[in-house]
Amino acid sequence: MKSVLHISNDYSGSTVYKNLVQELDELGIKQIVYHPLRDLNRVGVNSVELTDSNSEIIYSPILNWHVDRVFYPYKIYKIYKDIQKRVDFSKIDLIHAHTWYSDGGVAYFLSKKYNIPFVCAIRSTDLNVFHEKLFYLRPFGIKIIKAAKSLFLISESYKNKLLKEPSLKRVKATLNRKLNVIPNGVDRYWLEDIKKINNRSGEIKYENRIDLIYVGTFIPRKNLLLIQQAVIAINKEFSTLSVHLNIVGGGGKHEEQVFELVKQFPCYFTYHGKVYDKDVLRGLYRKCSFFVMPSSRETFGLVYVEAMTQGLPILYTQGEGIDGFYSDNIGEKISIPTVDEIKSKIIKMIENKNNYSIPLNLIEKNHNWAEIAKKYIDIYRD
Repeated sequence: MKSVLHISNDYSGSTVYKNLVQELDELGIKQIVYHPLRDLNRVGVNSVELTDSNSEIIYSPILNWHVDRVFYPYKIYKIYKDIQKRVDFSKIDLIHAHTWYSDGGVAYFLSKKYNIPFVCAIRSTDLNVFHEKLFYLRPFGIKIIKAAKSLFLISESYKNKLLKEPSLKRVKATLNRKLNVIPNGVDRYWLEDIKKINNRSGEIKYENRIDLIYVGTFIPRKNLLLIQQAVIAINKEFSTLSVHLNIVGGGGKHEEQVFELVKQFPCYFTYHGKVYDKDVLRGLYRKCSFFVMPSSRETFGLVYVEAMTQGLPILYTQGEGIDGFYSDNIGEKISIPTVDEIKSKIIKMIENKNNYSIPLNLIEKNHNWAEIAKKYIDIYRD
């Protein structure tokens, strides 16, 4: 194999891509990472020192905040033209598009021109924004699916959604043949001492209060405001039950409202800010009983895995993210995120606190980037 070309519009936005590239590099795969971006401040973010002298990460600040965000064909054409100026395609064996529409669209045209096969990931934004809302793009999206040699998903829940999507009915057989569910890994830090962590579910006891933890942004689909309202309702309704929510993160449309509730009810909420120190975050996980994040439209959610590595049962949403990847015994799931249902499930978790089981050995195996990289390499070589 000469080189794999990664096309990733979001390379600097998530350590997921960095971790995969790093592990592939350690396994001897030559790689060119092409990252078109809008913000000059993101140049160099998630950079990796690659061992092969012919491997490199190309940050190309060619996009803008206006036309490229709304005019999909123009954005794809701009990236298509720019990448050919920066990459020698005679040295590329395979193209890995890290999203279906934004990256896969470029890979599709490059594959046609240079006769290079490509593989493609399908993520939450692809299905819930591009395919669902921009319906005029669907014929092109189907062309990408047909042309890709292999397709990647990171959760079973999204495989089920794809296969049930009416607009993809005529390519269902193709999807069944090409789809590979490969979860994201977590940072090595969270797996280093997983063997030392006993299953804590049997150790959760009533003390002065039950501590919950939320880690994430304050955007609407994360439903943090609903969690806060449910916690307030529980504490007001049950005089013998004290539930406290630890909030980690920030940013997003609901930030002001979240902070207002923290200010109004300091006995129910503690805001810890954005925690970048893993030791501090691990300490917060370990002092809590449950992790709560009933997100809508969640592709996977690595914070669920981080929390489970520390033995925490989780509250999540049916048909989203991690649902379907492990048994239901990892926590409780809700069907529709409402205050009443979140409240009901938190109470149920407290009542059943000793009945959950976190499969730590399986988590260690499934979310180890070194093992995940080997799965990608097997598919690349196919």
